[in-house]
Amino acid sequence: MEQYSLKNPFPATVAGVHPVTKPGSVKETNQIDFSLEGSGLEYTAGDVLGVLPLNDPALVDALVSRLGLDPQETVALPGGAVAPLREALVTAYDITTIKKGTLSKWNAVAKSPKLDAFIEDAELLRDFAHGRDLLDLAEDPETTAAFESASQFIGCLGKLAPRLYSIASSPDSVPGQVSLCVGAVRYTPKHSDRPRGGVCSTYLADRVKPGDKVRVFVQPKPGFRLPDDPATPIVMVGPGAGIAPFRAFWQQRMLDKAEGGMWFFFGNPHHATDACYEDEINELVEAGQLRYSAAWSRDQDHKVYVQHLMEQNAAEIWKWLRAGAVFYVCGDAMRMAKDVEAALLNIISTQGKHTPEEAVGYLAAMRDAKQYRKDVY
Repeated sequence: MEQYSLKNPFPATVAGVHPVTKPGSVKETNQIDFSLEGSGLEYTAGDVLGVLPLNDPALVDALVSRLGLDPQETVALPGGAVAPLREALVTAYDITTIKKGTLSKWNAVAKSPKLDAFIEDAELLRDFAHGRDLLDLAEDPETTAAFESASQFIGCLGKLAPRLYSIASSPDSVPGQVSLCVGAVRYTPKHSDRPRGGVCSTYLADRVKPGDKVRVFVQPKPGFRLPDDPATPIVMVGPGAGIAPFRAFWQQRMLDKAEGGMWFFFGNPHHATDACYEDEINELVEAGQLRYSAAWSRDQDHKVYVQHLMEQNAAEIWKWLRAGAVFYVCGDAMRMAKDVEAALLNIISTQGKHTPEEAVGYLAAMRDAKQYRKDVY
């Protein structure tokens, strides 16, 4: 059987796309189910699915038109094959991020003093590139470029990178199928009134339909697994789409009839619109199989996040840790994961009567013993 991987992704059939948040949610989140039948691909709860997205055809058309290029002109693809320019831009090249290499090649044609300043200063470039794409460059008279051919333009571009998502299903729950739970990224940048979106998240939310083929591959994540002993308790912290791997965890634990306790800390803005998988969770809670702590950050005057719920439950969390519970975190690395770790260190310090320095050492020992595991991005 053919081996599918990043270099040779499997064209998975979309089995379904449905929302897991309600209309009006500011954290629009969708479940996308893929059939893996015939792929030979296998995964374990905690693994990651790579998705090779397609760029928005409307953005491609606008960019090609603004540059005055022929969408049917043949160009090279990254792998050595050839395709019409429009197809190449939809399927293979990055047109939504501005990096120094791309900008330098673009400016070799544009010869823009404005761009020279950004190329020479990394901090200025970072600020300029935030929220901008190549259409922004093409639309600005100070930064546009007159390419002689589609091939010259393609020479500026990097490859369209795969996006990696924590798998939101147990392989034993629906054999031959895999699910993702993806938050749709949408925003309007300060410099423009043209709405933007995450390349892959809006591809999956807006343009993928049941029956479509999407290129995928499995990436194992051995550092983010359920404990070998099913009697080991687990504490899971996953706000927003960070719920994904923990849905896989609780599905697998139920199928395995695991005896270890489960405690899930979840957070989102509003209970009314953002309670992902609430029916599944309530069923587990009512059966006494899951402890659930939810932080609805915007449902009261003051903001409440998962780390605040941890602090409120500090004594109980410490008991779970002392009983050998594995502590998992999934989600935003820049803010949430740091705040959760700070709360965890405080719990270790106050409840375990350790100095802050000793708490850091205690957490390091937990990490070494695989009692503290993170899947952050």
